Amino acid sequence: MSNGSGVNTGGHTGRKAGILLAVSSLPTGDGEGALGAKSREFVDFLASSGQGYWQILPIGPVGKTLSPYQSRSAFAGNPTFIDPAAIHKNPRRYSRKGAFYSKFLAENAAWVYDYALFEAIRSSRKGSPLSSWPDEIRNPSSKTLAKLRRDYETDIAEILYEQFCFFVQWNELKRYANLKKIDIIGDLPIYIYEDSAEFWLRRRMFDVDETGRPASLAGVPPDGFSKSGQIWDNPVYDWAKRKKEVFAFWRERLTQAARLYNGVRIDHFRGFADYFAIPVCRKEEEGATRPNRSPLPRGEWRPGPGKKFTDMVREDFPGLFVFAEDLGELSAEARALVADSGLPGMKVLQFAFTGNPDNPYLPHNIQKNSVCCTGTHDNDTLAGWLRSAPKKERDYAMAYLGLSQNADIHGAMLAQVLASRADTAIIPFQDWLGLGSEARLNKPSTVGGRNWKWRIPEGALTIGLASRILYMTKKLYNR
Repeated sequence: MSNGSGVNTGGHTGRKAGILLAVSSLPTGDGEGALGAKSREFVDFLASSGQGYWQILPIGPVGKTLSPYQSRSAFAGNPTFIDPAAIHKNPRRYSRKGAFYSKFLAENAAWVYDYALFEAIRSSRKGSPLSSWPDEIRNPSSKTLAKLRRDYETDIAEILYEQFCFFVQWNELKRYANLKKIDIIGDLPIYIYEDSAEFWLRRRMFDVDETGRPASLAGVPPDGFSKSGQIWDNPVYDWAKRKKEVFAFWRERLTQAARLYNGVRIDHFRGFADYFAIPVCRKEEEGATRPNRSPLPRGEWRPGPGKKFTDMVREDFPGLFVFAEDLGELSAEARALVADSGLPGMKVLQFAFTGNPDNPYLPHNIQKNSVCCTGTHDNDTLAGWLRSAPKKERDYAMAYLGLSQNADIHGAMLAQVLASRADTAIIPFQDWLGLGSEARLNKPSTVGGRNWKWRIPEGALTIGLASRILYMTKKLYNR
């Protein structure tokens, strides 16, 4: 749906609020999957809190890092989210011989069989990544692929069924949420993980060398999230030579997103204007590859598809609410792309209090066509930020908000997000709970530790908290 100005609203009109919570953060117990009772309890909490959105993170299968932005598939669901109890309660609905199963396989044939084969091979090799596979499997001929499908037929069947179960439960959760008037906002990572089914069998899309390995990896130079820059283990698209294939891939992803979600955040949106590519160095004596990990990433900015991509999103997916993750230092081209697209950008309150009254994240500068939030999954929690922020920023925030030294700055900042002119206000659940840095979900440029492991504490979904959120959302700020 368009609002007449070319903005892709996807039926999104008026002031609405939501909560950011990764599906992986739901508090499941032994033998209980996130797509079971706990997800419905959270939907009920959202409804009783007056929220209109549940924003999630990517829901694909993850590896050792647990990062949903390094998934082994751009299309598959994370099997650890499946709730076994639901399958036991309704075996007919989950029958492999029923029409539902046949329909699922037919509708997802473009990706599900390749993914199942990839997972079967990976499992047989004790989880070793694609980069370590023998060349005849890593770069398979059509004859080799046919043989692999025969050899792993039994394992493939189990993985196909696993994905069927996931999407049955996901679709039921979405239907339940929508009946409660809660829309689900998904998340599309811009890049694909090297150790994935897509990089294995759709490699023509990517910038690769003569051996089929990444010639460049994605990343960013130093910015607000990392003073030393970041190098991601994601190959970059070859927009210059393979634009047709990459566009087809993104249409496929957005088509699935339109089925799975009511809206979607596109991660690292600036990459469609220009993207940072870091050449991969090769240790010939070891036959291995590695990016150039000097103190600052030595890479280059390359042009993305630009307006052709945003035109495709607007024209081909008018019913999908789409917004752009446009954070960090943007080039003039990237800023123009977001502005010209009409897609809402993101405004993060933690970035606002630098002392410059023209800061675009300050509430008085936030535009109506925006998504305002206290922080993202890559930020510290609001309470953690308040404890660690430079005194200059904290003092500026206190002055801006008109607070005395003993005032509740945490509550005032939550109120500012809801009070802002932004059509959409999204607050991470950790911030509603008032939790500190121990509840931070991810710290960019780090691996392991507490990253991606935070779960909602038992007993956190209280009537009192729901009433407080409802009062602020509806009574005070009319969302």
